[in-house]
Amino acid sequence: MNIKLVIAQELTIYKPYGNVYFWGAQDSKKHRLAGNGPFLVESEAGRVLRFGTADPTEYYITQYENGNWKPGSNDIWYPN
Repeated sequence: MNIKLVIAQELTIYKPYGNVYFWGAQDSKKHRLAGNGPFLVESEAGRVLRFGTADPTEYYITQYENGNWKPGSNDIWYPN
């Protein structure tokens, strides 16, 4: 399938430690995606942390900020 993916820049959440990005299909009327939750890119290390879709994004941000978020093994990507 050739589905063009885009970052919804107008939805980006800017935090001192990194940015939370939302993404989806460019033609969202034609292509519906599942499991395309937001992700955090940490400013300092560039690590990418994938948030879930079961809870509101604010839940994942709060858990991350409090040090209580326990990502799964497939929820972290290291750039190096």
